[in-house]
Amino acid sequence: MSPRTKEQNEQIRKQRKQEILNAAIRVYVDKGYAASEMADIANQAGLAHGLVFYYFKNKKNLFRELYEYMMEESKQYTKVFFEQEIPVLELFSSYARIVCERVIIRPEISRFYMRIGLDLHLLYNPDEISPFKWVKSFMEQMTKTIEKGIAQDMIRHGDAHLMAMQFWGSVSQGMAYLDQTKQELESQGISEADVADQLNNVLDQIIESSVAVIKP
Repeated sequence: MSPRTKEQNEQIRKQRKQEILNAAIRVYVDKGYAASEMADIANQAGLAHGLVFYYFKNKKNLFRELYEYMMEESKQYTKVFFEQEIPVLELFSSYARIVCERVIIRPEISRFYMRIGLDLHLLYNPDEISPFKWVKSFMEQMTKTIEKGIAQDMIRHGDAHLMAMQFWGSVSQGMAYLDQTKQELESQGISEADVADQLNNVLDQIIESSVAVIKP
């Protein structure tokens, strides 16, 4: 068997790190930061404990990288999404639907985002991170899209950044409500089809109310 190329080794390295980060999300959502251990993450990933320490020096480094990866991925996805040449209100409606549907498909992702803010003080010193700056950066393309919609008289006139914050706040609250509803319905032993129908009704309401904050 011929030795692996540099590119193959790099691909394996990226794959292993991604497996570890995905496992860390599941462990974190289940246990929280304080109770999560590197061994838990290794077991969840199905990897040797030493391999996790090979890629990440310790738990704090792992969760810092996970947080930065997740936040950057979210920001880049949002930026690219709102750069599409689609009618403005349709863009916001589609975005709200996509991010809320993720709650149903991969609830651990939304639970990670909702919980991690409470643990940032355990990962960073106050002078190392500014959640406010990140939110402003995250909202930048969304704000630009609202400004474009205002110019086209497709969105009500007002402070574009404030409206972006109001839209995202409504979506975020809707995601949390959707997740809670999903858990409650599943605990009642309702059929998957009935759960899906009820969640879709909730989803439609979330989208309608979220887009309403920017409609003219």
